[in-house]
Amino acid sequence: MVHDALLSKQNIASLILSTASIGEPRIQEIENLARKNGVPIQKVSSEELEKMCDSRNPQGVAALMNIPEMPTLEQILQNKRNVFLLLVNHIDYEQNLGAILRTAWSVGVDAVIASPNGVHEITPVVAKVSMGGAAYVPLLGMSMFQAIKLLHKYAIPVVGVEVDMGKSFNKTKLTGPIAFVMGGEDAGLSEPLKKECDLFVNIPMEKSVASLNVSVATALVLYEKLRQETGGEI
Repeated sequence: MVHDALLSKQNIASLILSTASIGEPRIQEIENLARKNGVPIQKVSSEELEKMCDSRNPQGVAALMNIPEMPTLEQILQNKRNVFLLLVNHIDYEQNLGAILRTAWSVGVDAVIASPNGVHEITPVVAKVSMGGAAYVPLLGMSMFQAIKLLHKYAIPVVGVEVDMGKSFNKTKLTGPIAFVMGGEDAGLSEPLKKECDLFVNIPMEKSVASLNVSVATALVLYEKLRQETGGEI
């Protein structure tokens, strides 16, 4: 993640290295990149680095990044017609939100809107699991209903992803402006949220399986949209 951020010219405030890792080829490469980019370097003990990262395995290196001010949802909708958005309701685990941001980054999602009733901020765990996605994809904490109200105002189709509702996700046209709505880990979309959706898609599964992990389900649906947008047939 740190190596990729340095290569992509992200605005890194400083690089922190563990003294125990200095001399390792991968750490040396990262240090050389930081010096080339004029990034200040700080060297600390392994124990201190772990405390700073709130992580059991920071792998000898961490970077402090200047996260740019996030646009509002309305600003995004005003500036881009062919918008690609993801709404996630009641995310219980930071790891899942991090994985979702990583996938969202890889497919070109313009913003992830996370409900305040679950994990909805960039924490150290979210940032680490996102592998850089947290620095590239705006994460907006706001009510699902407020977000959907804005989406309706700008005529953006709202697609609910729900078990046994609508057509299979890979047999539904998903090109053009769109906003997917995903439920939480323990439950699908609530009835009030379902009423706000314009259509539904489902992910076919064996009947003995109740549901998929939310980050896995999200990845499947987002990549199907990318496949269709890049020339794949329905």
